[in-house]
Amino acid sequence: MGPLIAAGVMKIGMLKALAFKGLALLVGKALLLSKLAFILTAIIGLKKLLSQPKHVTYEVVSHPHHAEHHEHHEAAGWGRSLDAQSQAYAAQRPVSESSSTS
Repeated sequence: MGPLIAAGVMKIGMLKALAFKGLALLVGKALLLSKLAFILTAIIGLKKLLSQPKHVTYEVVSHPHHAEHHEHHEAAGWGRSLDAQSQAYAAQRPVSESSSTS
């Protein structure tokens, strides 16, 4: 029974070593990618610092002010007619009131 227990202990030890190596590979990969990202960011930053600034000009154009007056035209049936509203609600009023407004 002793050799089986020793084999199990050795197997667990090897699995721990493999897991540690796998973790070390992942950490190394992350470190390499972070260094690459830092280098690329530094290159882009230096490129922006050393490039010539672009000049942007704006032109202000004044528009004439128009007098605001609102005209209500009842062309093409788009306007509201007060007569149409009184006709629509005539059925809700008492008979004596609806006959006096018509």
